[in-house]
Amino acid sequence: MTDERLERLESIGFRWAKRKGQVGWDKKYEELIQYKAKFGNCHVPTKFKENKTLGRWVSQQRAEYKEFQHGLKSKMTVEKIIRLERIGFQWFMLI
Repeated sequence: MTDERLERLESIGFRWAKRKGQVGWDKKYEELIQYKAKFGNCHVPTKFKENKTLGRWVSQQRAEYKEFQHGLKSKMTVEKIIRLERIGFQWFMLI
């Protein structure tokens, strides 16, 4: 698609559908916001008993970020990085 066609579509208010993967990411992001509201941080343990999939998702975000930083194929995007950092997400955990 050309830039001109893209601009024309957006100028008339065309709304792009979110890909299924983005919808899933948004759902987990909302769960992370709820976790932070309850616990005061985004340090979800990988084996978080209340929501095991959230713990794995957080771990996956860190792995995707590392690949993104090294220029490797990754599902991480600048938009996701900004959104996560906006809520206080830390990419590296100090033990």
